[in-house]
Amino acid sequence: ILVSLFLFTGSAFAYGYPRWFSMPLTVYMPKTENTVAVQSAFKAWQTGTKSTVRFIFRTSKNLANISNINVIFVDRLSDNKAYIVRNRFAQFGGCRTCGNRYFNNSDVMIATKDADGNELPPDKIKAVTMQAVGQIVGVPLSEDENSIMFKDSDFTKSSVTQDAVKSVWRLYKPSYR
Repeated sequence: ILVSLFLFTGSAFAYGYPRWFSMPLTVYMPKTENTVAVQSAFKAWQTGTKSTVRFIFRTSKNLANISNINVIFVDRLSDNKAYIVRNRFAQFGGCRTCGNRYFNNSDVMIATKDADGNELPPDKIKAVTMQAVGQIVGVPLSEDENSIMFKDSDFTKSSVTQDAVKSVWRLYKPSYR
């Protein structure tokens, strides 16, 4: 009985967090000098999670309105933030409290300059985007300073960490324990 309770609780925990209903997700981003770095961050999540999360890239402005994720490049953000993710939710089944929230669309604004107004290099843009993509797919920020999702990150990590992969699997693979 305890094992069953533990497994059910783990599943309920994972599915209590918002997530996407289906994959692949379409990602719109304008063609800029930062496009390659940002795409490589999305691809790192796809590879790191063994395609549990998958992305299709679009650069045509006409497709921005029908993409799941819109990447917006800005010079700077308030409070010297590196990025901001805004997820919009869809409710299915008419239940507002039963925990079946799914992301409908997401916008991610990525700062391309530091606090002093200097352009960020591509490796820093990729590292910033790595954490932003984690949040986009539903991975919470972490207290572990070795995690890509570390809440006080200095954005030097540019690979998906095992704790982040496990979080994705808990969200999107019902049989993962």
